[in-house]
Amino acid sequence: MLFTRKKITTIVDELTTFFFSVGSNDMVVKIKQKPDGFHIFFASNFDTKMQRTVEHLEENLTRGRAPEIEESYWGLNGSGDFQDENELILIGAMIDSAQVEICEGYATLNLFRAF
Repeated sequence: MLFTRKKITTIVDELTTFFFSVGSNDMVVKIKQKPDGFHIFFASNFDTKMQRTVEHLEENLTRGRAPEIEESYWGLNGSGDFQDENELILIGAMIDSAQVEICEGYATLNLFRAF
């Protein structure tokens, strides 16, 4: 279970770093453990000039879980500056589902990772 929780903190850390890189100054994170897995709620503002970058985040998060990628690469995930999207692709490979809503200057993410 500790290993699973570490993966959840990695997901939240990467999302936090990403949103700081697109101009966020107001984020909300809620993590809820349920019998079926972890539910992560993440909301943040961002600089509207970065709209396309945030939309690209949605593309990466909604690809679906890929355990073979996750197991091979999650430990290699560093604290990049998001000039390389590998961190975001990895996050998408670590979650089972993602619902993303993007409005002008604000994004809401509902993520789920099953046990």
